[in-house]
Amino acid sequence: MTNTYTYQRESGNVLFLILIAVALFAALSYAVTQSTRSGAGSTERETSLLNSASLTQYPTALRTAVVRMILNGADIDDIGFDAPSGFGSQSAQFLVFHPDGGGAVYQQASPDAMSSNAAANWAYNGNFEVPEVGQAGAGGNELIAFLVGVTQPICKKVNEELGNIVSGTPTYPGIPDFNATTDADLTDSHIVVETFPVNDRQDITGTNNAFTGKPSGCFWDSTISGGSFVFYAVILER
Repeated sequence: MTNTYTYQRESGNVLFLILIAVALFAALSYAVTQSTRSGAGSTERETSLLNSASLTQYPTALRTAVVRMILNGADIDDIGFDAPSGFGSQSAQFLVFHPDGGGAVYQQASPDAMSSNAAANWAYNGNFEVPEVGQAGAGGNELIAFLVGVTQPICKKVNEELGNIVSGTPTYPGIPDFNATTDADLTDSHIVVETFPVNDRQDITGTNNAFTGKPSGCFWDSTISGGSFVFYAVILER
C-alpha cells in the first residue's frame, strides 16, 4: 500500500509540472505573437532613436578634434574636413581626419538614417550663423556640420530629444521649415580650407525662430532636390 501511494503522489506531481509547463509555453507563444504583430512599429521607433543618437554624437566627436587642433596652434580658417581619400597638399596638422591633425574617425551617415537608404557624406562649412549661439553679427558664423536627406522619423526624433519646440504650422509636425539660400553649402561633401565669409552670412532660424539658441536640430528645406530633411550641428561656435 505504501509503495502504491508513493507512486500515485509522484505521478500527480509530474502531471502538475506538465500542466505548468504547458501554461508557460502558451504564455510564451502569446507573447511572441503579440511581439510579432507590433514588431514593425517597435523596431522603427528603436531604429529612429538609435540613429538620432548617432547623428548627435558624431559632431560632438568632431568638435573635440577641432578644439584640440586649435589648442595645438591651428587657425580655424585653415582647418579642413577632407576625407582620407582626398588628402592632398594641405598640411596634415590642419586636417580633422588625419592622424597627425585632428585624429577624428571619418565616417558616413548610416543608410538606415537616410531617406535614400544609402550611406551619405556630411558637409562642413562656416557660411551660417545660429542666433544666440556664439557672438552675433559680422564674423559670428559658426562652423557647422550638415547632413542632408535624413528620414522624417529621425528628423522629428532629433528635435524631440534636443527639446526643439516648434510652434506655428510647419510643413511637417515637429520639424521646423528653413530654406537655405545657398543649398550648395549643405551638400558639399567636404571643404579643403575653411573660411568664414561675412557678406553671404545666413541665420539658421526655422519656423517661428525654433532654432534660436539651439546648437543642433533638424529642419525641412523645400528647395533641395524637391525637399529634404536636413540635420545640423554646430561644431564650433564663434
